[in-house]
Amino acid sequence: MEEPFKPLSLSIRELFGNADALYKIPQYQRPYKWEDEQVEKLWEDIFDAFENKEENYFLGSIITAKPRDNEKSAYIDVVDGQQRLTTLMILFCVIRDLYPKVNTGKSDENPFAVDIDTISSSISLFGKSKRLKLFTHRQHQSDFETIILDGNTNNLQKPYKYQIRTDEEPKFKFINTAVIFRTKLVELGELQSEELINYLFNQVKIIRIDCKNREFAIKLFQVLNDRGMDLTAADLIKSYLLEKLYTKYKDDADTSKIKEEQFIADWRDMEQTIKTCDINLNELFIIYEYYILGQNPKKSLYDELQAAFENLDPNWVIGDIKKFANTYYTQIYEGRDKVLYSFWYIRWNMYWKSILLTALHTDYAKFDELKKELRRFYYLYWIGGKTLSQIKQTSFNLMKWVREKKSIDEIRLELNEKLNKDNIINLAIYNLTSEQIASEVWCKPLLLMMEYNVTDNSKLSFIELDQDLHLEHILPVKYEKFAEWNHITKDVSAKWLNSAGNLTLLGGAKNIEASNNPFKVKMEVYKGKGKYDHKNDKITAFQITQHILNDYEAQKYNQDWKLDSIIDRWKWFFSEVGELLEIDVKEAIDKHEPILI
Repeated sequence: MEEPFKPLSLSIRELFGNADALYKIPQYQRPYKWEDEQVEKLWEDIFDAFENKEENYFLGSIITAKPRDNEKSAYIDVVDGQQRLTTLMILFCVIRDLYPKVNTGKSDENPFAVDIDTISSSISLFGKSKRLKLFTHRQHQSDFETIILDGNTNNLQKPYKYQIRTDEEPKFKFINTAVIFRTKLVELGELQSEELINYLFNQVKIIRIDCKNREFAIKLFQVLNDRGMDLTAADLIKSYLLEKLYTKYKDDADTSKIKEEQFIADWRDMEQTIKTCDINLNELFIIYEYYILGQNPKKSLYDELQAAFENLDPNWVIGDIKKFANTYYTQIYEGRDKVLYSFWYIRWNMYWKSILLTALHTDYAKFDELKKELRRFYYLYWIGGKTLSQIKQTSFNLMKWVREKKSIDEIRLELNEKLNKDNIINLAIYNLTSEQIASEVWCKPLLLMMEYNVTDNSKLSFIELDQDLHLEHILPVKYEKFAEWNHITKDVSAKWLNSAGNLTLLGGAKNIEASNNPFKVKMEVYKGKGKYDHKNDKITAFQITQHILNDYEAQKYNQDWKLDSIIDRWKWFFSEVGELLEIDVKEAIDKHEPILI
């Protein structure tokens, strides 16, 4: 009976010089990824072993698979190890171009000396068949041949960093690797380089694990990498689904090829979609896992999804995840919506994203109402001072309820019961009435929610929570520096300075001008008549700040900011909060006074 796999300990000379040393990187593999850090590390590992005169240096293992019976090819698939093989091949081509007379005439003193014929035969067999073919990207093999295998690496220049980081064009990574190796070899000089090359080809070893078929190779790949090497859960899920696909169509080679091509095309489309978003591929799979389970996962992401996909067609699975990714991009990441914008400031983002995406993916009928209920729930728990543990189970319940098509009335009832049980509304109102809300992380997001609420849809755009967004104290923190603020007592200041009655939003430049100034100067800045901010010589963009300016220009409170003005702002703030979060704030409005916390 044929063994399912056969490990071989091979020197680099054997790995690339034996008759069976013809490799191809299948299309389901990722393109060449190595940048400076990985290439430098490989060089250092080999060079350190060389300097330390280690008799044999182990460079790791690669997993290969025989071609399918219907494939008339001498090439074997590289299931794991493509990055190292590709990097080594680039090194060979750099040696070929930089030192064409390497070890010339030294075979008598050292029969294992590596000359240009050894280098050339490691790059191609009999000068014809390339030792390494890459099919992971449409232009991958073409670029690799033109630039590296058939080109002159002496003429290559270091690419820009942004080019190296572009995954869509791996040619810049090929060039970068070649330039790094050329620099290293030039620094060593030809004589020492020859010694290093001899060491590399004869004393550096790789374990090549030859598997009888692709299915077993992928399974072995999963086993060796499942416990956290350098592979992500997404890589393992991909290999698991491919193994299922190959097994399903093992007796129908033509269908297998069609299904594989469809799978790879869908996977790449999904990857490209996610590259334009704020989440990575692993995070997409976590959200998909939450959507499928509707409960807190008990095992690893890979284990949970493997179990979930066990009886599903691999092409259907990847098609569904691709649709999932497209929905995320078009309707959440790129969504233009007042309620949706408010979510982006909330903690626990994987949970709200999972719930909304579950609703969209399952065509939940009352999606807009669900958004509002969900926003209210999360903001109240956030303002109430609660942590992830208090909302986690309810978040999973929400995914389950949405999948079960529970009515919005049922969901609203469930959420209200949870809010009442945890006394959240009272806690939230208590924290909102604090005299120190300016220091709360939810303060800016809450004001932004109010801003979206009063902004016309035609002027709606997302506001980043960044260093250019400032919390403006209308009564300034250093008010005592100005005689114009003499009407403010220390008691009033202590109680109101950082409270809801004295806060609004300003952009960076306006905030710098307005910060510690008399009220009239502040109004000029809000209006766009600041002394220094001529580039932004226009009224503040924030509607909730224009509200203060409108009162000023209407001669309200004699164009001054005093206790009556602050109380009026307090009442406005709480009426907005009450409307947005659907809570009873009448007592806070009637009392109109911050509490000491």
